[in-house]
Order: sequence, then structure tokens, then C-alpha cells
Amino acid sequence: MLGSMRTNKKNQTAVWVILGLLVVGLIGFGGAGAGGGTIRTIATVGDEKVSVDAYAQAVSTSLNSLSQQAGRQLTALEAEQLGLQRQVMEGLLTTAALDDETRKIGISVGDAAVKTELLSTAAFQGIDGSFDKEAYEFSLERARLSTSQYEDILRKQASRTFMQTAVTTGVQSQGTQTKALLSYDRETRDFSWVELSADALDAPIAEPTEEQIKSQYDATPDAYTAPLTREITYAWLSPEMLSDQVDISEALIQESYDLQPERFNKAEKRNLDRIVFGSLEEAETARSELDAGTKTFEDILNERELSASDADLGDVEIGGIAKTAADLIFGNTDTGIVGPVESSLGPALFRINAVLAEDVTPLEDARAEIVGELAGEAARRLVGDLVEEIDDLLAGGATIEELAADTDMEIGKISLSAETSEGIAAYENFRTVANQTTEGDFPEINDLADGGIFALRVDTIKQPALRPIDEVKPQVITDWKAAETVRQLTEKAEDLKDGLNIGGSFGIHAVNNEATVRRSGFIENTPFSLLSNVFELEEKKATVVGGEESVFVVRLDKVNAFDASTDENKALSEAIQQRLDAQIANDLLSTFSNALRANADVSINQEAINQINAQLSGGHGGGYGN
Repeated sequence: MLGSMRTNKKNQTAVWVILGLLVVGLIGFGGAGAGGGTIRTIATVGDEKVSVDAYAQAVSTSLNSLSQQAGRQLTALEAEQLGLQRQVMEGLLTTAALDDETRKIGISVGDAAVKTELLSTAAFQGIDGSFDKEAYEFSLERARLSTSQYEDILRKQASRTFMQTAVTTGVQSQGTQTKALLSYDRETRDFSWVELSADALDAPIAEPTEEQIKSQYDATPDAYTAPLTREITYAWLSPEMLSDQVDISEALIQESYDLQPERFNKAEKRNLDRIVFGSLEEAETARSELDAGTKTFEDILNERELSASDADLGDVEIGGIAKTAADLIFGNTDTGIVGPVESSLGPALFRINAVLAEDVTPLEDARAEIVGELAGEAARRLVGDLVEEIDDLLAGGATIEELAADTDMEIGKISLSAETSEGIAAYENFRTVANQTTEGDFPEINDLADGGIFALRVDTIKQPALRPIDEVKPQVITDWKAAETVRQLTEKAEDLKDGLNIGGSFGIHAVNNEATVRRSGFIENTPFSLLSNVFELEEKKATVVGGEESVFVVRLDKVNAFDASTDENKALSEAIQQRLDAQIANDLLSTFSNALRANADVSINQEAINQINAQLSGGHGGGYGN
């Protein structure tokens, strides 16, 4: 059972006990407590305590993991908005409830099992794989844990595992849910369809009468209603406006070119995989097997229990590998197997996946690009240097017009609505600020994405209003013709459908035939609702599906039931069954844990939690574990 615990809980032990306890930024919570006091416990469940350190370290570990997924360090405020602290607290209370129950019913493991688990912890092993006492003691010292405290953590972890295993072992669904899911998802349809467009009509659509125009206008007023519009006067300054004030020296151009060799002077490279062998004889044997075709490169990797990532060296320059190997590899302009040859790690076979030629861009060819970039950077700095001056003018009561007169800013006007995207409205921040500004608001300097700045004044806000019919008459006529086209096509489609439903054919229309299409399939150039309609039809029956400018008639030809007897579908059924069983087991364990918490005496020191959250936020610049 303890072996199972090591297999299934190894990552959890490493994250929650070792890595979390070594977060340097959190040293100091347990000793002084929140806010410099002596609080050591923030909650109790029965006789089990949740410590300040455990909470702080769990929050830090969880936030660092979430930040890695997001690709940036999230702040404490963002974590709180995502509910991270609450989730961490829930997990710690659940763990405490399980530990409290194991203690009550007398589940525990002996010293020998704890020792086995301790000796097998990778964090405490030396280079040779044996237990490193100094590393063990150093880690516990950094975490402010005694050996007895850490061993108690291991003992509780093992005890929890025993109880969790007892709760979930043997949990299995009946299989009916798996069958129902697969029958629904994997059932397919064969069907035929045609599209009726305007050219299928007997005659072109005639011009509408005045009465029909008025009817279309009255029936769809939203289409002819002007959106909420802000009439705006703005002043803006972009780096491009100041480009003529920038002088780029030849020395600066040369320096920029020299500092970017990877961009302008790309060395010749090879994309390589490598397998290292214990002896030259082993390498030669492997090469012979590759040449004979009895084994592949992947076969040899598998034999040596190596993954593709273990062998992958990526793109390598000639100086990135041992000279003997480099001479052979870079002397070869073809892809394929090279070696055996001595590498920095011993005899090796290399596989050349790609030959990346040298790519040199002379300075003269790169000059225009470099000058443009340097000029842009310099102009952005010039814009930034003017911000304080412009802020002072605005603070002194300067108008938008006066800004344009007294600075390099340019003035403009725009009617901004949800439909506006040209000119300065192409900048997202301009639209955001403009939509948050009302008449009478004081102009402020704001940034643009390209390094520019702007200030704006909302002169008038025009509420949505129905445009006069004479103003939108051309659009009304176009809309009426489109609607009339679909109406007449629908009549023809209904006639065609009725004929199909009594055994008729699609006649002269170009028929599209689809086979074994699933519910989640996609049929190009058809409405999204076409497939859902197909799956509601009876065999040999047809239906009409409307499009934006055309109409579709579709007939179901055959229902293909899910075949659970094929090898592929058997494997799929087993995989889904395993996932369902795991979910049921997790739900059962969650219900059990919640019941333990509900029946235990739970006490939470919310004030201490708030102090810790505030200290974490303020003490680490908005992040944890830095």
C-alpha cells in the first residue's frame, strides 16, 4: 500500500511538502506570525490544525503554478479575483478533516514505512541516488521543520492515502453511461443536400412598391437605427509625427547591427537528435541495424528507455558540439544518420533532421529596417518627454484646440460609435477611454499602443435614433429584395421537400452527398443548424434549412449506429469507462470529505487569513515566492 502511495502521491509530496516549504520569500510567517504576532494556526478541524506556514506556502505554490500557465507572474489581487486563496483554504480544510478522521479511527503507518518513503524522496538523494543526510537536514532547516515534524507529515500523508484508497477502491460504473455517451457522440449520418440560391428562381426579384418598402422599414427598425454616437474632438501625437526631428547616427546604426547577429548573421545550423552509447561497439551495432532496416531510430530510443525529448538537441551551431562530431555533421549537407562518432558524452549516433544554411544580411541591406526601428524608438522617447509639458498645460486649463496650437499634437474630430474603426478609432485604448468619457469630463493624457499619446473631449452624445426612411431607403430596398429572395426560395424548397418525403428526387439541382458525418462534424458553406436538423430527421425524410441569402433542402439517407464491437471502439469504450470510474471515485471521495468536515468542529480565524493575504500581497510586490 505504501508503494502505491509513492507512485500515486509522489508529485503531491514533492510540491506540497518539499518545494512549497522551500519558498524563500515566505520565510518568516510561522515564527512571527501574521502581522508580527504569534499566530501559528489559522483554522482547526476537530483536533487537526491548519498552520500559518501551510496556508502561505500552499498559496505561493498554487499561484506560481497558475502564473506558469498564464505565462507571467500573477498578482495577489488577480489571485483573489480568481478565488485562488479560497480554493487553497478549502483544500487545506479537507486535508485536515481527513487527517482528523484517520487519527480517530486509528489508521497509521509504522516507522519502517516512513523511513522507506523518506529514503526514496528524490529531493534528498545525492548524485549517486543514495540518501543525502546533509541535503535532508538543510531542506528541513530552511523550512523550519524538525525531523519529527517532517516525518509526521509523511505519516499523515500515508494514512490519508490508506483511507482514500479504502473509500474509492472498487468504485465502478455499470457501463450504461459510457454506452449512451458513445452512441450519441459516435453515431453518424449519411445524407444529401442541395442549396437553392437566387438563380433557382423563375424570374429576378422585382423592384418593391412603396408599400413594401414601408413594410420592410417598419418590420425591422433595428436595422435602420443609428447607434449611440459620441462626437469627439481630440488631439494626438504619434512617434511618426516626430520622425523628421530624429537624427540617427551612423555609429548607432552600426552598433545596432553588431548587437543582433542572430537576426542579421545567422550561422549555419543542423537540427539534431543524438543517442549516446556505452561503447563504440554498441554504437556500431546500432548503426548496422539502422542501415539494414531492421530497426528505426525510434526503436533504439525505446530500447534504451529514452524519449524523443531526451535525444533532441534542437538547432545546433558548429561550435555547439564536440569538434570531431561537428566536423562530420557539418561536412554533411544531407539529412539522415551520421556516426558513430565521439561526442562530449561518448560514442554517439546523430540524426540530422534539417540543414539550416547560413543566412547573412549585409549592413547595407539591413540599413533601412534598422534606421526605421531606431527612429521609431527615438520618436517614442520624444513623445514621452513631452508628456509632462502637456500634462501641465491641461492642468492649467488648456483646451484641446490650445494643445494643438501650442504643441506638436494634431487636432481631429470623429463620430465614434460601435461601428467606427478607422483612423484613431483603430486604437483600442482610444475607443476604451472615449466610451468611458462623458460631456464635461476634463481632458487627460492617455497612451496609444504605438507609443503615441492623445487627449479627447466629448462634445455631444447622440442617443440611438431611428433614421428617417428617406435617408436609408436604398438599404431598405436591398434588405427587402434579400428577404423576398429567401421567401420565394423557401416556397420552392418546401415543394422540393414534400416531393422527397414521398420518394421523389432532387431533380435538376446539384446534389451534395455526405457520408458518416458525426454530430460534431462540419459541412463547409452550410448553415450551422444544418447538421442538428439532420440528426433530428427520420431516414428518407427531408427538411428545409434557411441560410442568409439561400435555402437548403437536406434528406437523411441512412443512420449509422455506433458499433461497439470494433477494436477501436472497444479501446475507446474502455478509456471513457476508466475516466468515468475515476470521476465517480473522485466525487465519492469529495462527498466523503465534505461529510467529515460537516460533522467536525471547524474553526477559521478569518482575521489571521486576511492579515496573511495582505502581508503576502504587500511583501512580495504583488506576487509570491519571488
